[in-house]
Amino acid sequence: MRGALKAAFVLGIAGAAAGMGLWALLRDGALSDFSPLMAGSLMAALPFALAWWIVPAIPLAQERFEAYAALTVSAPASVLLLCPALALLAGETGAVIGFAGGYVVGGSVSSLWALRHARDPTAAHGPEHGLRRAGGFGARAWVNDLFALINLRPDLFILSAYFGTADTGVYAVTVSITSLVWIVSQPLASVVLPRNAGIAAADPGLAPELPASEQNAAARHSVVVSLAAGLAVVPILALAPFVWGEGFEDTLRLGLIMLPGVVLLGIGRVMVAAFTGAGAANQALLVGLVSFPLTFIAFLLVIPDHGSTGAAIVSCCSYVAAALLAALLFFRAPGTSPRQALMPRGADLRDYERLARRLWGGLPSARSARASR
Repeated sequence: MRGALKAAFVLGIAGAAAGMGLWALLRDGALSDFSPLMAGSLMAALPFALAWWIVPAIPLAQERFEAYAALTVSAPASVLLLCPALALLAGETGAVIGFAGGYVVGGSVSSLWALRHARDPTAAHGPEHGLRRAGGFGARAWVNDLFALINLRPDLFILSAYFGTADTGVYAVTVSITSLVWIVSQPLASVVLPRNAGIAAADPGLAPELPASEQNAAARHSVVVSLAAGLAVVPILALAPFVWGEGFEDTLRLGLIMLPGVVLLGIGRVMVAAFTGAGAANQALLVGLVSFPLTFIAFLLVIPDHGSTGAAIVSCCSYVAAALLAALLFFRAPGTSPRQALMPRGADLRDYERLARRLWGGLPSARSARASR
C-alpha cells in the first residue's frame, strides 16, 4: 500500500510538471481559455487523482467490496458537490477548481484509508514482489485499457475536423450510450481479475491452468450481462431525439451499427481480465498493441470520406477484432471451450434470480431496521 501511494504521487508530480509545460506551450493557442489558476489546480490534483485511481484496487483484491465501493465513489461524489457549487461562485474557473478539488478529496480519502490499513498486521500477508515488478506487469496489462481510450477519443477529433460539431455531437452521444454495454460488464471483469490472481498466488504452479470451471463461468456471465445490456440500450438510442432534440435521429442507426461490436467487447474485456489475473500480462499487451494502432489508422482513412457512419463501422470492427483476439487467447487455457464458456446455462440464470431475491428480501429488513432505530 505504501508502494502504491509512492507510485501515485511520484507519477502524479511528474505528470503535473509535464502538464504545466504543455499548458505553457499552448496557453496562447489551443489552451488560451485556461488561466494559470485553472491549469495549476488541475495539475496539483493529479497525484491525488492517481491515488484515488490506484488505491481502491487493494480492497478489491482483498474482496473488501464495501471499502472498494466507498473509495471509488469518494471522488465523483465530491466533484458532484464541489463543481457546481464553485461554478456558481466563480464561473468557469470555479468549475475547474471544483473538479480538481473533488479528486483531491477522493485521493485524500483513499490515501488515509491505505495508510491506516497498512498498519493492520493482515496487510503484511502474502508475497512481496516489489514495486518494480508490479509496475512492469501493470504497464503491460494497461495497454489494453489504453485501447479503449484511443478508440473513443481520436474519432471525435477527426470527425469534428472534417464534418463539424453537429455530426460530432450526434456521434458522441451514440458512443456514450452504446459504451454503457461494456461498462456494465466491467464490474464482472474487476472481480474476475483479482479472484484469478488470488488463486494463482495461492498455488503458483496452478497459474497457467486455473480451474476451467471458474473461467468458463465468468465468460458465460459476461455473455448474459452484455446481451442484456445491449438489448436495454436499444430503446435508449431510440429515445435520443426526444431528449437531445431534432438532428439526433441518426443516433439509433449509428448505435445499431456499433452495438454488435460493443456487446462482443463487453465479453472480451472479461476474458482479458481472466487471463491477466492468471499472470498473462503479455497476452493483454498483445490485444492492445494489435487493436489500437489499426483502429487509429482506419479512422484516418475512413472518416474523411464516410463521416459518422464510417466512424461507427470502424469502431464496431475494432471492437469485434479486439474481442476475437481476446477469445482466441482465452481459449488457449486448458479446459476452456466456446461451448462451455459462451452458452449460458440454467444455473447461470438462476444466479440472477437468487440475487434479485436477496436484494428484494434485504429491502424490507433494511426498512424495519431503520424504523426500529
